[in-house]
Amino acid sequence: MFILRSPPYHSGVKSPRSPLLLALLWLLAAAVIVPSLLLLRGPSTDLYLAVTARTADLPGVELVAEVGVVVLALLWVLAAWQARGAGLVAVATAVVGGAGAVLAYATSEVAKTIVQQPRGCWELIEIAHCPVAGDWSFPSNHTTIAFALGTAVVLTALATGRARGGVVDSLFGTTTALRFRRARRLPPHRVMVVAPVVLAVVTGAARVVQGVHYPHDVVAGATVGVCVVVAVVLALRGPAAAGLGVLCRNEAVCRLVLAPGVRGEGGVRG
Repeated sequence: MFILRSPPYHSGVKSPRSPLLLALLWLLAAAVIVPSLLLLRGPSTDLYLAVTARTADLPGVELVAEVGVVVLALLWVLAAWQARGAGLVAVATAVVGGAGAVLAYATSEVAKTIVQQPRGCWELIEIAHCPVAGDWSFPSNHTTIAFALGTAVVLTALATGRARGGVVDSLFGTTTALRFRRARRLPPHRVMVVAPVVLAVVTGAARVVQGVHYPHDVVAGATVGVCVVVAVVLALRGPAAAGLGVLCRNEAVCRLVLAPGVRGEGGVRG
């Protein structure tokens, strides 16, 4: 007599090709969303004028985005350091997430040269710190960098939390709500998930408040930053972890990559 059994449940990816396919889907989403935002320039301009009429002359407003990017970069360094105590997958997430942030910035620069959208402070309003002619508006570089770094920090924190306390491993095998609900079990990692998001949003909003970007510039920058970093992590985290494993055969390199007592990519301690 044969008894039919249900196949075992797997919450992660089912094949090595799945991450690559998902990475392509994230990039495709960015390729569709970002150009579409140019269609919103009319209402975006109206909102820009309404906001800057009240905020463009605020003292020190031009420093908010600069400080936000610096703090996010420091958070990425902290997240990468914490990942050393959680195994090779967490470290690989930090490394490829940082590389993804650099790629996102480069993508934003290329988009600027293609679109060549003038800034509002060139044509519509006068502000004290308007970028020079030729430094195009769409998308916002500051916002791209902020959201790219923020995404890298969040992914690294979740990977670190999973290895240390059972938080779900991947952003791609469960729902977003479940991931963040489980992340709350570890207060330090909860901070490293929430703080980067808040800082990225404040950085993007500050660029509109300052008068150097339209709202649709900021949304486009956020889209590029998030999508490129997620795609890079999806595509390269596995190979990067494997490569780090090979490098860790050298004890000196392993001391740099992993915290004392950590063995293997699963974060098993000796």
